Amino acid sequence: MNRFILMLMSLCLPVMLSAQGKLTAYYANADFGDYKKGQLIVDNNDPFNRIVNHNQTKYKLEGDDSGEYYSHLILKSHVTVKEYEMTPLPVEMVQNGATFVSSDGYVFRIFAASANGHGFYSFTYEDGFNKYYDADQTAAHQEFYVLSGTVKTYYEPEDGFFFEEPLEVENGNIKLYIDSSEIVYVADSGPADVRYRPYKMGFLEETWVTPDEYGYGKSAYDESGNLLVDLQRILDIPTWLSIAYIGAEDALYVNGTLYYRQ
Repeated sequence: MNRFILMLMSLCLPVMLSAQGKLTAYYANADFGDYKKGQLIVDNNDPFNRIVNHNQTKYKLEGDDSGEYYSHLILKSHVTVKEYEMTPLPVEMVQNGATFVSSDGYVFRIFAASANGHGFYSFTYEDGFNKYYDADQTAAHQEFYVLSGTVKTYYEPEDGFFFEEPLEVENGNIKLYIDSSEIVYVADSGPADVRYRPYKMGFLEETWVTPDEYGYGKSAYDESGNLLVDLQRILDIPTWLSIAYIGAEDALYVNGTLYYRQ
């Protein structure tokens, strides 16, 4: 095929990609309560919280904290609603690395990685937590992709928080979307439950972390994507991201913020 045609197809690919679902995000457009202007209140990738219509002037924000229901009302005049089409992120669009930057300088990268001789470790739960070399996971992570970067947050406005996680590839795409039945928090929820999410979600949960002695807030990989340390399954409550690739913007959406490809 003509190289020029291939180039045109590559440039048009974000438009051609099939939508994975609609992402609806609700933002504070003024300071009120615990929210700052511009802050994400909730989006429909959130497995615990949701906004529903209460009446003509108010939304109801409701959620489930470990089985305990809570809710409060929010003036619609204090909320800006944005809708995005979530699209696949093909491996071909990432190649050996892609950098995404928010308007205020926060950075995420997706890059190809190598185990570089390091192992992945899991735990048994009989007679305490016993770490063991996970041969299956190590074999599955000899060559893989990684999401690495800083999440903008209104609770740590200076630095945000660092998030890094190996990524799966499914049908030639970086796996950013999963059926709600795959998320343990919502898998058993029914239509009457606050956590009920009968759709595909942009959701990435922290699974693999560095040992405590390696330190925090720094990458486990060198500039070439070589793993520098063994990784182990997280034992604490995992961090999760609301995430999507927004093809129309050529941007990553992470927890309400758009990170644009550079």
